[in-house]
Amino acid sequence: MRILNWNTQADRHRANSKKLVTIRERVANYDADIICLTEAYPEAMPDSERTISSELSGWGWPEERGARKVVLWSRFGWSNIDTRGAPNMPPGRFIKATTVVGYEQWTIVGMCIPYAHYRNHAKWGSQRKTFWQGACEYLDALRKDFLPGLIREEFLPYSKEPLRTILLGDFNMQIPAFNYPYERSAVNQKRKETFEGWLIPTAGISRHFIDHIAMPSELRVNSLQYISQFDSDDSQLSDHNGVVIEVLYK
Repeated sequence: MRILNWNTQADRHRANSKKLVTIRERVANYDADIICLTEAYPEAMPDSERTISSELSGWGWPEERGARKVVLWSRFGWSNIDTRGAPNMPPGRFIKATTVVGYEQWTIVGMCIPYAHYRNHAKWGSQRKTFWQGACEYLDALRKDFLPGLIREEFLPYSKEPLRTILLGDFNMQIPAFNYPYERSAVNQKRKETFEGWLIPTAGISRHFIDHIAMPSELRVNSLQYISQFDSDDSQLSDHNGVVIEVLYK
């Protein structure tokens, strides 16, 4: 199963722009089975019929023009779509759905965890958040309210089937932590607790890499490719680098 994960910085281009065409061509060239694009236009995907998107997040004009914080695509289509996740999760930054790969049902969770300054501006008034508060709220909701229910759904009584779930997207934090966030910070501790026992093959790619993929530790990664934020002419396509991995699931 080939999986692509990339933040395409949709607030720096439009849905009909040349940059979007280039991003779409690059995404298609990797011939992935599962694609997660964050801060993206659905038009960046190979087709619209197998594309699903998160709800509105309050991002502003990019969403008014059709961009979403999380966009998912599967070669095999989707079912059981959930765009809320958990009641206390910051809105518009989550989507879960199931797809069938290799005759097996997989749960794919696309995420855009809030960055350090999420709603940390006076314009939010009484809704203003402190540094890293949004990320802490997201991780708490994921760990306490969402993941336990998801695992109960997949692990039926007496079932010996492995957990077939992939969590991916813009984690907005370094793994392992260096200075975004700092190692001893509360948000880094919550991240460790949330993904304890999960394999994160994208951890340690580089100090600046923050778009990660998490999966059950029983799975194995066959290969990993880096997606550069720059085009062949050195023009910038995004402020994030992406990744393509091949997963061995049997």
